[in-house]
Amino acid sequence: MARSFAAVIGLALSFFLSGCFGAYQVRADNPTGAGSLMPTVEDKDAGLIGIVGGFDIKAYPVIAISLFPVTDPTIKDDGDRRLAASMSAFFQFELVRRLRESGLFTRVVNLTETPWQPGADKALRIDGRITRLGEGSQAARALAGLYGAGKARAQSDMTFTDAQTGQPVIVTADRRVAQMGFFGGDSKDHLKESFDDMARDLAKFLVRLSRGEAPRKE
Repeated sequence: MARSFAAVIGLALSFFLSGCFGAYQVRADNPTGAGSLMPTVEDKDAGLIGIVGGFDIKAYPVIAISLFPVTDPTIKDDGDRRLAASMSAFFQFELVRRLRESGLFTRVVNLTETPWQPGADKALRIDGRITRLGEGSQAARALAGLYGAGKARAQSDMTFTDAQTGQPVIVTADRRVAQMGFFGGDSKDHLKESFDDMARDLAKFLVRLSRGEAPRKE
């Protein structure tokens, strides 16, 4: 028994050291895009992306972020809807916070807090959907998570639109899963980690884009 327990601890440690502890990025599931602009290019931070030719993010001093609805078809009951509402609000808050911290924009607008209309300054607007949202099973993660059971999952599909013209200029699809944590890991904590990581990595991608770096997988 002690030997089996030691083996499990050793395997868990190997997962921790290999980076599979907590939330991590996987390929997006059925990305939606906007019209003919589809996220097909892999990027190490933003997941799958699509960008119109000639786009220059430095030309936009203002960015406004909307609240993303949750469209996962597995949302069925009041508990699911409460979870969806809380994660949607959390994700919007993290996007606003991370984009403000990036220093890319002179103004970052939270559209649930501030009435806003495009003005003279060029502006981007981010709309999107949370297309996958599932807590998974903490018990399954605790018992068999080393083998991928009980994973929490989250995916966001975003569209960046030129606020003056209404033209989509960037689309992204980013999916995260979490299957490891002490005693299986708390499901809501895994989801919050996933959305915080998405917001952080989106800001990293936009900073790289502002420096003229092309999207890249590694």
